Formats: sequence, structure tokens, C-alpha cells
Amino acid sequence: MTLWRHKGDSGPGHKTAGELGHSQFGTPLKEILHAEPIPDPAKWIMVPVHWGGFSSGPDDWSAEMGQSRWEVWLELNPGSEDLGPEAHARTAAELKRYAERYGGPRPQDPYEIVTYVYLPDPHKSAILLHVCVDDRPGLTVEQATADSDAIQTPIADEFNTEALGTGRKVTYHGALDPQPGDLPGTRQMWVSVYYAFAIPDRQAVVTVRATGTDLGGMSAAADDLDTFVRTITLDFADGTPFTVGSGS
Repeated sequence: MTLWRHKGDSGPGHKTAGELGHSQFGTPLKEILHAEPIPDPAKWIMVPVHWGGFSSGPDDWSAEMGQSRWEVWLELNPGSEDLGPEAHARTAAELKRYAERYGGPRPQDPYEIVTYVYLPDPHKSAILLHVCVDDRPGLTVEQATADSDAIQTPIADEFNTEALGTGRKVTYHGALDPQPGDLPGTRQMWVSVYYAFAIPDRQAVVTVRATGTDLGGMSAAADDLDTFVRTITLDFADGTPFTVGSGS
């Protein structure tokens, strides 16, 4: 049985944390921490964790966000050419794939995972970034940043933010499985960047993972990924801020 953090989101065979009073791993409901980034809206799009309001589902949301992303880019780049409805539709189709996979209630997840799409330039492919507070007992930042699919030695460094303190940043490279139509002997590469911060005296590790197959694009986005992580603060479900080191 898996649990979901928000009461009312459970489906058949699932119980919410709100219904049980604790997370899947035993964290009391009132002590569950939530990561709250403040991303640059010209570069990042949050995939909704609930459908409602102006976005009844992936179709509405992706159409709205696809159009909006082009409008923002054109406003910030005066004189640039608008490639028209077909380009807008391609952007919307890409966002729809992410919305269908990562959006809305996800009771199968062991804790809330929020997905952000990095798309400052809609001419290019997006980078996906996932944020969560992992409350598995005994979890370390080394375990939270491990990736068994990598094919090269990872690059690991300390990473500091004002709100989360000192954590760990690790970059991995790997190769996708061969796909139909690939040239013999070729495999598409991917890169993932992990960040993790253990919260003292809490059963919680803030974990961020960004992944993309455009290695040049991932390299170019490095500063924006770091900036995103440095905006993250923590709070409880009722909105009460949590300060690392204060115990509350």
C-alpha cells in the first residue's frame, strides 16, 4: 500500500497521509516537510500536482503553458521571429507528455515529488527537474544522490544554500538503451545532476534531480540549476516555515 500526502487524493487501493495521520515511512502528518522553491517564471514551469481551476487536465494546461512560453520568450527577445502555430503546438505537445506522466495526484509515489520544466527558450528541448523531501528512515545524502545506471565516474562536490545548509551535488553521465532507428553502435547519452541536503534531527533529505539528453543544454543550464536549488526553503503543510537547525 502506498500513501499520498494530501487528503482526498487517494484512489482504489491507496490511503492518503491525511487519512492515516502519517507518511508511508511514519513521519507524523504535522511534521512532514515540503520543499518550496521560488523559480524564475521566465525559465521554469511547475507541473501541477492537482488539476482544477484554469487547468482541468494535461490538455488545457499544456496548451496554455505552451502558448505562454512563446509569448514570454518573444517579449524578452524583441525582434525575434515567432515561428507560429506549429512551433507552439510542438511545445504544447512536449509539455503535455510531462503533464501526463508527472502531473496531478500520484498516489503511487512514496512521498510528494514535484516536477519543474526548465524551458527558457522554446526552440530547445526542455530539462526536467524533480524536487522532493524524502523521509525514508536512515537515508543519507550519499544514498539520495546515487545512480546505478551511470557509466562514468560521477563528479561530486559540496553544495551550500542559505536555507538548507551544506549538502551534496553529484553529476552523472549514462547512455539510453538502443532505440529503433538508431545507427548501429550508437547510443544517446544522458546527464543527471543530483542535489541532496540532510535535515538535522529530522527523518528527511531534500532531494533535487535534473535530467536531460542534450549535454550541451545541461551544461549551459548549470548556473540556473544551482540558482533554482538555492531558492528552496522548507515549510509544513499549513504553511508554517521550517528553519534548518532550529528544530521547528
